[in-house]
Amino acid sequence: MKYITESALVALTAFFGLASAAPAADIESRSVSCTVTSYTNVAAAKKACTTLVIDSVVVPAGDTLDLTDLLDGTKLTFKGTITFGYKEWSGPLVSVSGSKITVVGASGSMFDGDGSRWWDGEGSNGGKTKPKFFYAHNLDDSTITGVTLKNTPVQGFSINSSSNLSLKTITINNKDGDTDELGHNTDAFDVGSSDTITIDGATVYNQDDCLAVNSGTNIVFKNGYCSGGHGISIGSVGGRSDNTVDTVTISDSTIVDSQNGVRIKTVYGATGTVKGVTYSGITLKAITKYGIVIEQDYENGSPTGTPTTGVPITDLTISNVKGTVSSSGTDIYILCGSGACSDWSWSGVSITGGKTSSSCKNVPSPASC
Repeated sequence: MKYITESALVALTAFFGLASAAPAADIESRSVSCTVTSYTNVAAAKKACTTLVIDSVVVPAGDTLDLTDLLDGTKLTFKGTITFGYKEWSGPLVSVSGSKITVVGASGSMFDGDGSRWWDGEGSNGGKTKPKFFYAHNLDDSTITGVTLKNTPVQGFSINSSSNLSLKTITINNKDGDTDELGHNTDAFDVGSSDTITIDGATVYNQDDCLAVNSGTNIVFKNGYCSGGHGISIGSVGGRSDNTVDTVTISDSTIVDSQNGVRIKTVYGATGTVKGVTYSGITLKAITKYGIVIEQDYENGSPTGTPTTGVPITDLTISNVKGTVSSSGTDIYILCGSGACSDWSWSGVSITGGKTSSSCKNVPSPASC
């Protein structure tokens, strides 16, 4: 467990005008409150404050709002509008890590990425180098509540190497990126190598996956609203150092005006595992490409049309997935390698408006395509 050192407490007491420092014997249990309004004060504050408010900070170009290695049990509150200078770099713009951390976005607060400065229609595939937004890496036994991201340059939340982390009522608003299709690769939540992650009540307007689980166990996404992106996805799985997805539940969510609804994609020629995934109570509206798409043929981010069997998809449940696809789209598309999809449960699926695919392969019973 990390404690407040006496030297750090004395320094912060003087810097922020706090009450006198406690004697050394009392420092371990001392709670120190700080409000930071200047980026230059963040580094010192995070080392000595267990109640930390970041208020309307301007982060310099090319720098991260570095809130990693917070003191155990820190309550971190964001207030006002937090903004960032412009530079072509990979980011992240914000990074938070620690144990038993409570992160809160105060009412009316916002991280404004002003992504239009980077948007060129290429996302992370080329053009300008664009910073990822919010790293929740190595964040354990913690919560993030009420945080709003606006106009992310590329991906929003990266959740990696974290455990027992809950994200509640998160808003990601990238509507401005729809203009001339300039926003690209603006994934809302990317999850990797993490265990016991819950995302509850997210509202997302973006141009890529609302959720992408690339690896991890015991992942829950529920009560979400996803608009304008590529759907709620597993994968792509394969080709990374961790290629296991095990026990993911996606429930009671709505996907509108998106390319895809329910989506599972595994990498051509790769190895890994996708098992224990459930989609339940999903409403689809105005999907343009695929209502449900499950395929084992991804290579370099695109389908090849030839599935491989190295990442089997087993113990999959699709239940009460209902809604509409545009007439130019396809209701359901399933492309599995021989014997690589098995033990599926399929019930209450009603997707209408689009075409019936003639290209499905190796569809396991009782699923239909």
